[in-house]
Amino acid sequence: MTNWAKAQVGVCVLVAFGVLVYGSIVEWDWYFIAIAMAAVLTYAGLTAYESMAVDPKNIALVATLGAVSSIGRVVVQGIPDAEPATFLVLMSGFSFGPVVGAVVGALTALGSNLVLGEGIWTPWQMVAWGLVGFSAGLLRRMWPSIRIRWLIPFAVVCGYAFGWFMNIQYLLGESSVTWKAYLAACVASFFPFDTTNAVVTAGLVAIAGYPVYQIFERFRKRMVVTRLDSSDGYSETGNEREDIANTERNEF
Repeated sequence: MTNWAKAQVGVCVLVAFGVLVYGSIVEWDWYFIAIAMAAVLTYAGLTAYESMAVDPKNIALVATLGAVSSIGRVVVQGIPDAEPATFLVLMSGFSFGPVVGAVVGALTALGSNLVLGEGIWTPWQMVAWGLVGFSAGLLRRMWPSIRIRWLIPFAVVCGYAFGWFMNIQYLLGESSVTWKAYLAACVASFFPFDTTNAVVTAGLVAIAGYPVYQIFERFRKRMVVTRLDSSDGYSETGNEREDIANTERNEF
């Protein structure tokens, strides 16, 4: 991605976050906030798409992961604050990159709330889960050799951070927003709400993290694009071999 494209995407993300915060303060309808954010982030996504030449396989993959994560959240609604969706979003970002993780997180909130009920919380959940997926992808970018077991403490942090981020949305509906009120909200949600999410997410990473990672890695390797030099009598083709020097990964 070019520097100009990165700048556009960065500005779009800031504008979307500004719309989210300002819209919540002035009490815009949730669907107006969601539409405004979707328009800005769609432009950012199209800019990234054009710059990175995303393969249609990636689009299908993101849609599938978002659907599975949404269904997983709906199925366990009988267990208060157990969010397996956080685990799937985290693993998606870790395996496929920060942008994939962010998009899967946003689709998880939007898709699951079609069944559970949309509201002002929907765009906030989109951002919260999007940040979980993005941060997981960023973690692997910065630490490529990280072991799955080190994702367990990271999952705990994500579980608590998700709840703490959502507390901002609750406070913005009040007459006054102060650090004291925010800290009180975080203390109130610490147990059992945030703790349940953190423990479930960490437990799923410990039990199913490695098997899910292996499955995702197989799919990632199938999306590797290999370009062979035409001077050798070969044409551009898709290939799963990773031992070719000029292999390019469509990781967005």
